[in-house]
Amino acid sequence: MKATLTTLHDIKGARNALPSVVRRTPILPLAPESCDIGHEKLFLKAECLQVTGAYKVRAAFNVIRCLSEVERKRGIVLASSGNFAQAFAFAGAQLGVSVVVVMLDQTSSNKVLATQELGAEVVFCGRDALNRQPTVEAIAGDRGITSIDTWEYPPVIAGHGSIGLEIIEDAPEVEQILVPVSSGGVAAGIATAVKLSSPRIRIIGVQPEGANAYFLSRKAGKPVTLNRWDTIADGLSARFPGAYPFHHLQEYLDDVVLVSEKDIAASFRSLLYRGKLLVEPAGAVAAAAFFSGKVDQDRTTVAAVTGGNVTAETVQTLLSL
Repeated sequence: MKATLTTLHDIKGARNALPSVVRRTPILPLAPESCDIGHEKLFLKAECLQVTGAYKVRAAFNVIRCLSEVERKRGIVLASSGNFAQAFAFAGAQLGVSVVVVMLDQTSSNKVLATQELGAEVVFCGRDALNRQPTVEAIAGDRGITSIDTWEYPPVIAGHGSIGLEIIEDAPEVEQILVPVSSGGVAAGIATAVKLSSPRIRIIGVQPEGANAYFLSRKAGKPVTLNRWDTIADGLSARFPGAYPFHHLQEYLDDVVLVSEKDIAASFRSLLYRGKLLVEPAGAVAAAAFFSGKVDQDRTTVAAVTGGNVTAETVQTLLSL
């Protein structure tokens, strides 16, 4: 049965309800070479400058806004590779809602610590991403709190969609938008907001070659699960796309392309040295498609730089790749 898709009304409602602490992040030009300065084709939606260092705080506030008073009082539990953890921890602290986050054992230590410092409890579930949501449901049942499946909860896509509205308002000349894809939420939100507002704009999803679940699912016409996941972009940890985002991506995404680990590292360096932005690997993935020529470089393009929470060890790896 076809899903009821998120509407432009839903996205505008989510955007209008965001508290003032959520930043309207800038769109910055980036010239790959000095000769490109002044007539740039690539622009960066710098969500790495967002509060908590990533875009997900938008959806976290919208999710909590949509809960009942009873659900808020119970507290919530969800799974995250790190950035949603910090977003919900921050939003929960602001709104007086207790938060438990299920994480993989190999989650970046700085993301774990940041989540705990913001007041959330962290529970580890092993090394297999497929264990995360079952652990969430088990904790919810044991403690009587509200479980949130961030892959399938409609207010998530509506919250993410606020990024798309800002892009088309602040960069009306944009012809192409690049966005990373993991479970699919942020790509679905941006694509929905943009296509329902300005269908002429191309929306391209970008995935690492070793984390290409949506790429394969798009070809299959249904969500499929990866047997093996391998990329430095730990923020794109989904081994299969969410069913609800998948419907939106099939409806509104124009294409999806893959980038290599070397492409991601090269993008990281360009964003650091030329863009003056320190980003995490997942945050460099969308721009990597432009730098590597996987998309049309003649189109005026905005790449979503989705996060900046990166360890010193990962920085050294990216500088050496």
